[in-house]
Amino acid sequence: MKKTTIIGATALVMLGAFSIQSCKNEKNDDPTPQQASEFVADNSTFSAFENWSIGAVKNGVDPANLGPAHAGNDSSSQRTIYWGNSAASRSDNGQYPVGTIIAKKTTWSANGGGSMITAMAKRGNNFDASGNNWEYFILNSDGSVLVDNGDTKRGANLNNGGCKGCHGKVANNDYVFTR
Repeated sequence: MKKTTIIGATALVMLGAFSIQSCKNEKNDDPTPQQASEFVADNSTFSAFENWSIGAVKNGVDPANLGPAHAGNDSSSQRTIYWGNSAASRSDNGQYPVGTIIAKKTTWSANGGGSMITAMAKRGNNFDASGNNWEYFILNSDGSVLVDNGDTKRGANLNNGGCKGCHGKVANNDYVFTR
């Protein structure tokens, strides 16, 4: 009789563990991270961006007709796009996951030369539904967010909405020109 009790108790514990695992899987089968979470970038987020995976290197005038943005109309420019989470890819619904981070370093030699670092982060949680929840940044060379005359260079409407407006041209690619 003791064997039956032990076997019965073991079966009950195993069944309980199976039930808990089944419920756990049901909750995670169809996550919707864009609605369920939010990612807020800070000064450390982009700190080592030049060590990230390189998604693309573009030289010369940008065929996307960027005009002055990212030195897009400068034949001497080079734009290197870095992916902070190289495994990030669009899901079946065409969206990048919350927490996707991308940085772009543009250098040019014309007119004395220079460089500019810009970035974007998929924030989620209805941060900016009209821009698919992307936040845009202008960065210092160390990856920290630029502050110019007390104005932190970040937001959904950075540069009077110019970032979102231009990236909106590729809304069907979740506001990302490359990849």
